Amino acid sequence: MAGIKKAIVVGPGAGGTSKEMEIGKVAEYIHKIVTRREFLQVTGAVGLGAATFYLIGCGGSSSESVAPRQVFVANAQGMLVAEPSRCVGCRRCELACSEYNDGVSKPSIARIKVGRNFNVGPQDATTGFGRGEGIWGNHRIVQDVCHQCPHPVPCQLACPNGAIEVVPPVNARVVNAAKCRGCGICTKACPWAMTSLNGPVDGASTKATKCSLCNGDPECARMCPVGALKYVPWQNVTKDFPPRQVVPASIQLAADVKDTCDKCH
Repeated sequence: MAGIKKAIVVGPGAGGTSKEMEIGKVAEYIHKIVTRREFLQVTGAVGLGAATFYLIGCGGSSSESVAPRQVFVANAQGMLVAEPSRCVGCRRCELACSEYNDGVSKPSIARIKVGRNFNVGPQDATTGFGRGEGIWGNHRIVQDVCHQCPHPVPCQLACPNGAIEVVPPVNARVVNAAKCRGCGICTKACPWAMTSLNGPVDGASTKATKCSLCNGDPECARMCPVGALKYVPWQNVTKDFPPRQVVPASIQLAADVKDTCDKCH
């Protein structure tokens, strides 16, 4: 940490001030002190499938015609936290999300997921009828929310079009609709299946959707009648939630980020 502080706070005698240092240079310095061991520890937190996704192609070479993009991103400033013990399953949050972001009442494309856990919970029926969560089990309704993953961000790194970007000041991981082609790769790359498509794969007008934190004032949390959703300062909770799906080995790093792995790790 001392090394980082020393790099950021640069006095006039050292050839400049902290204001004169570009963010990119600070990020580059941070990259240099991240070890491959730490990288592997992070990838191991989201399961074997996700680890395969991160590692495949990291040492390869991208196409010469594709300019490598910056893949290191700042942490989000906030995040959504769900409290299942308060949730009554009204799904008003899903309606509020789709209406606010898309102008339609369509829970299936909401950035928060409640309906898929309504009957039998996140583990589906694998625990046996009446033994799991949901109204067919212990009546506990689990709301799935985007964790706003720290670097490396699975959906961002998998997108072949660079359509998932970090938007300040909240630093949420947001889909840039102008770049999105609706390929659906991000929906498979997220270990928690928190990205969705608003139409068929590769459809003419299909776009991916994911939580943008509504610029720091999430509509779902505002509309929840029982206070089951809260917007709080960000912290890394990816290790606290088991993956919902195994990321297929076919999901690899996008071509323009492969060459960046060796530089940092």
